[in-house]
Amino acid sequence: MFIALLIIARTAHIGATILLAGTFTFKLITLGPGGGSDDFHDLQLCLLHLALWSLVAAFLSSLLWFWLEVANMSGLPAMRAFSTTAWQMVLFETKFGHVLQLRLGLIVLAFALVALGLAQVQAQHALIMAMFLISIVLLVSLAWISHAAAARVQPLGLVGDALHLCAASFWIGGLLPLAIFLTRARAPSSLGDRALLVLRRFSTLSSTCVGVLIVSGISNSWLLVGSINALLTTRYGWLLLAKLAAFGILVCLGARNRFVIKTKLTTSPIGPGLLAQLRRNVISETCLGLAVVTIVACLGVTPPARGL
Repeated sequence: MFIALLIIARTAHIGATILLAGTFTFKLITLGPGGGSDDFHDLQLCLLHLALWSLVAAFLSSLLWFWLEVANMSGLPAMRAFSTTAWQMVLFETKFGHVLQLRLGLIVLAFALVALGLAQVQAQHALIMAMFLISIVLLVSLAWISHAAAARVQPLGLVGDALHLCAASFWIGGLLPLAIFLTRARAPSSLGDRALLVLRRFSTLSSTCVGVLIVSGISNSWLLVGSINALLTTRYGWLLLAKLAAFGILVCLGARNRFVIKTKLTTSPIGPGLLAQLRRNVISETCLGLAVVTIVACLGVTPPARGL
């Protein structure tokens, strides 16, 4: 039960962080600046609300994660974790606690900026830029409490982890915003007119991210697994293989969107049927991406194979 709760907390926290950075990356890079049209403004507000709920999920899951870590480090039952000063030791004297303090502070700051962005339309672009930078710091700080940081394989392991997280966020974290865009893109409209451009940008970005994920994933796997035998005979290795299988399916789905459906969009008028088909595929990718994040959370509570 304890491990299950820890996996849930880690999945929710990592997933919310990836979605947050992916949302702002989608807005700045994939969607780009828009005019003053009502549908574009409504989409931007929808993305800000998505970011707001991501921050709420990140905040609540971080508290659950902290509670479970206090119980784990102190050896106390979970219901008595805060009955002693153990929580103070974890919060102020451990790397996990230091990183958690930073993350909670950034989450509160980002929440305030998102709320301000929802209220101040004229300042939204500058605020979104600031929130994008904060979301990247939140993302990269996850590497400081990873297996690579614990194994002291710095700086290569931390750099690889940070790149891996950023690539995953820009691609997988951008899938839900893309699905929202496709839901709202109707021709003729300003969003419908830019559908092909958005898909091309996202396709280029996701292809780049896949390359970064492969290179950084190989590096991280070697540092934490160390051998083919460990990959095939340890629980960590089995989880890693499951992650690779899910990643492979995700790449295949993305390739289908890139080479088949996008080709149809370039050779025929954009219709609701084609956009609906693409949206269903993107939602399928999003669900598979969530499965990958869950496996990552399981890897985080499993000892690396190199140390076994």
